[in-house]
Amino acid sequence: MQIRCYRCGWNFGLSNEEVAFASEAIDAAKSSHYDARCPRCRTVNKVPAEQIRRSAPKAAPPAEPPAA
Repeated sequence: MQIRCYRCGWNFGLSNEEVAFASEAIDAAKSSHYDARCPRCRTVNKVPAEQIRRSAPKAAPPAEPPAA
């Protein structure tokens, strides 16, 4: 997931693990956004919860056993 800092304009990304953590943190805190810090200027960028949920990795369906 790519984010652009509103203060300095730097583009930075959140890995799939960070997005999954952010989604869990939003659900646990019942928040409407996630605070992502810009690695360049350290400014907090508020990322809407809906955007985090859309970018969250989908859970893989359980694998079926091979046919005998």
